[in-house]
Amino acid sequence: MKAGNIEVTRTHTTPYNELWMDAADRNGIGISFEGTWPWLMLANAMPDTSLIRLWAEEWLGLLRKYRNHPSLLFWTVNNEMKFYDNEPDFEKAKLKMRIISAVVKKMRAIDPSRPIVFDSNYKRNEKKFGTAFFKDVDDGDIDDIHAYINWYDYTIFGQFNGEFQQKNKNEGRPLISQEMSTGYPNAETGHATRFYTLVHQTPQALIGNLAYEYNDPAYFLRSQAFITGELAEAFRRTNDKASGILHFALATWFRNVYDPEKIVPYPAYYALKRALQPVLVSAELWGRHFYSGTRLPVRFCFVDDREDGSDLNAGTLHWELVAANGTSILSGEAPVPAVGHAERVWLEPEILIPSLLPGEKTPVRLVLKYNVNGKTLSENEYELLLAQKKWSAGPRSNKKIILVDYDNIRPAFEALDIPFTSAASVSEAVKMKGDVYVFAGITSGNNIPGNIDSGKGTEADISLIRSLIEKGGKVLLLDAAASSGQLYPEYIKGKISTTEGDIVNMEIPESPLFDGIDEPELRYFNNNRRELPSTCKSALKVNRDPHVEPLASYVKVHGYINGDMQRRSSYMETIKGFPLVRIRDKGEVILSTMSLEKAVTDPVAGKLLTNMLEDLSDQPNKQ
Repeated sequence: MKAGNIEVTRTHTTPYNELWMDAADRNGIGISFEGTWPWLMLANAMPDTSLIRLWAEEWLGLLRKYRNHPSLLFWTVNNEMKFYDNEPDFEKAKLKMRIISAVVKKMRAIDPSRPIVFDSNYKRNEKKFGTAFFKDVDDGDIDDIHAYINWYDYTIFGQFNGEFQQKNKNEGRPLISQEMSTGYPNAETGHATRFYTLVHQTPQALIGNLAYEYNDPAYFLRSQAFITGELAEAFRRTNDKASGILHFALATWFRNVYDPEKIVPYPAYYALKRALQPVLVSAELWGRHFYSGTRLPVRFCFVDDREDGSDLNAGTLHWELVAANGTSILSGEAPVPAVGHAERVWLEPEILIPSLLPGEKTPVRLVLKYNVNGKTLSENEYELLLAQKKWSAGPRSNKKIILVDYDNIRPAFEALDIPFTSAASVSEAVKMKGDVYVFAGITSGNNIPGNIDSGKGTEADISLIRSLIEKGGKVLLLDAAASSGQLYPEYIKGKISTTEGDIVNMEIPESPLFDGIDEPELRYFNNNRRELPSTCKSALKVNRDPHVEPLASYVKVHGYINGDMQRRSSYMETIKGFPLVRIRDKGEVILSTMSLEKAVTDPVAGKLLTNMLEDLSDQPNKQ
């Protein structure tokens, strides 16, 4: 813990005994001491009065026993009782609040020196209970929010602008989290914990089928380390009004945690070690793939949280792009102004990626060193993918591409030097002889009265495209969510709107569509903007059929999946879809909801687009 910059832990549901408290005292580990009856009075449960009395006496006895340990920072009454949110009877909810409040008042009499968390997960809600309610009810001192970002709750990029404190901060009350989790590997192999893979399928939202145990556990460990480190750094950069995040759970960041002779850290440990440095240099990066010869869209944040409370003098940032073999591709330095204690300073130097790289596609690390007074106070690193335009452009065929663009995909074709013939409409396109027909942004139904989405195709156009495919034509339908169900109603039964869309996973990795693209690379498409780096805009729901080939999948970030198999299966239909689908007729069509307009700024998006065109061009047109 100490070597990994982890200074505080929580006795989650199982209070430490004297042996552990003495060890915490000797080693300087801060302790949140949590009570023994987690989930007490959860939802509409109300234990017998005698049981509540037994719990209170046991808990207050623990205070008397351990209150003289210097490592004990604050008391946490219990874990996730949640009745303040979930009790359906409002009067009973207020009664439960008063029951816990009475115990809190007794806690203050036993130990007036330490702050109290009313319940681990509790946040004062004056809107619900009213301000006057808290004049008599003691709900502790600290608000404590539990969240599972990118595991149960949304994407890490939804925390890049201080959203945690914006949503949860109560003026005058410290805001913390004692349970900020990004998922769990098991203790032996590093695979995602089987319960989550098989029962809840949360790892599949991160790495798709790579979560299953026939694959290398490194896929899950790498993904979990990425989101863990990025989330921790986002909190450090942007939550200046919050009072600390306790990442969860320490025991899951090690292999063989139960064996002191064999214990070994997992990658998430090292990601947190970097993120929790008292002095931190952190890179704000949204997308993760960049073209050579372009400016790297990055900002650097410098944070001073040194324990002695001192300010930092002006210093220097040294940055370097390092290839996998250790070769330095580019380096530079930038002056850093003085940083006050508990403050943040931002820097945005000009970093131009070289036009020539060691390879057409080059994984690199962005390595940072922050020096003050000749001493390195913080080091950090980030994995990026750099590529030359010629990698994304791929091989050139002599096939004729006809493009009908209702959705601004033309700049991507031009950026990649993809030759095409433009057609103003579907009807015009199908009269032209071509090898591949690309229709972008078709939204049929404009002949329906009251439809204002003019100029993007009609129902007749859908029929023309279907006829073209049935005659052997090769079609790429981009931004296909609006029209694919009308084009093939027997195969496409709807769509899933994405809440994030930043992670897509390969269903058929050996497909030619993914030539040159590694399995975990269909994520975090760059558009040089400070916004969620979406990779797909929606996902298609399909009927399984020999004519239908789901090529890539998207799974919404989600929590528990409950019920019998039928209920669970039905729920999965609402959160899993396919942003890439091939349908074979006499001809064939690739339906895409991928964010391929980002091919202008993202080389993986560019490579995927050219792979689609090359694949459709491979077989002769049967018209």
